[in-house]
Amino acid sequence: MLNQSLQIPEDLKFMSECSIIENPPANLWRPFLSRFEEGNFEQCFEYGEIAEMAFPRTKAVRLAVSCDGRIVGVVQGAFSSYFGFGMDLGVMHGPIVDTKSEEGLQFVEALLKELEGYGKRNRIIHAQVSVSEAWQLQEVFHRMGYTSTGRSNEYVVNLGKGMDELWKSITHNKRRNIKKARKEGVEVIQSRNHEDLLTFYSMLEAAEKRGGFSSYPLSWFEAVWEIYDPELSRVFLARWKGEDVSGVFTVIHGKTVYALAAGSFRGGWKVRPNDIMHWKIMEWASKNDYSRYQMGIVSEPPPTEGSSAWGIWRWKREWKGSLEKIQIFDKMFLPKYKLILKSKKLIERGYTRLGQLR
Repeated sequence: MLNQSLQIPEDLKFMSECSIIENPPANLWRPFLSRFEEGNFEQCFEYGEIAEMAFPRTKAVRLAVSCDGRIVGVVQGAFSSYFGFGMDLGVMHGPIVDTKSEEGLQFVEALLKELEGYGKRNRIIHAQVSVSEAWQLQEVFHRMGYTSTGRSNEYVVNLGKGMDELWKSITHNKRRNIKKARKEGVEVIQSRNHEDLLTFYSMLEAAEKRGGFSSYPLSWFEAVWEIYDPELSRVFLARWKGEDVSGVFTVIHGKTVYALAAGSFRGGWKVRPNDIMHWKIMEWASKNDYSRYQMGIVSEPPPTEGSSAWGIWRWKREWKGSLEKIQIFDKMFLPKYKLILKSKKLIERGYTRLGQLR
């Protein structure tokens, strides 16, 4: 059901009468997103529902540009409320529009303008938006008062040329590790069993503790399994001598398989289960006509030798994938309340430190 339809200001009208739709239904959202073959999981309709289920204080925000009854651009984000305010409105990989022409930039500007209006009406203090650098939206964000605050990369392995070509392109060390895992009898299975999800999550927790990082809570993965198409989400587990030793949680959107989180138990490392597990996922993906394997975020610039993140980056780059640059933009919607936002973040850091001491 459409909550409201807001007319775009005169300076943003083009070609035909267009309007902004707040909270468009799934039957309008999904067909538009399906035009983008590569996929965009963070902007799919279910992603907002997953966030709301996993985090009780969270609300999804969806806006669309409609021209002559046809959706031509969308943006989805989410925010959590504390102390009567929305804190950070986060948008990943959006806005997205169906053209790179000048009118496409106007669609983006209209969506950003209404996103800010929504934020102010709902007492949201701050917004952070991440977009692909390849979309070339820097000027629009700057024109709308956003500040560029950082860059990162997504690491993507191209499966489009087939597994034979990929095998030739990965490093000798990676091929050797995969062969070693095969020789040692490491098996890789895929599952939708809840017990296997819990096993995977225990591996993720072990990885978080070793690496000093935080990923998604268990409630998020369970929400994915509850809401997302069961054919498009699963865990892969590597087993050695009857024991699960490493795991990956994957989702699919468009032509992309996303490795959203991974973990392992130290005891299996000597037989290289991570290498063969990811290789088997790529084999499965290629066989099922998926062309991209997204292996998560890499800092910009990438880690250097001797840094804390060097080991995982050295392991990852042996797959000979590519770095797709992401730009991050920030804007204070309600600057006079930024102290509330800072207070909330101080409290969160305190809880994080307490958790690390346990």
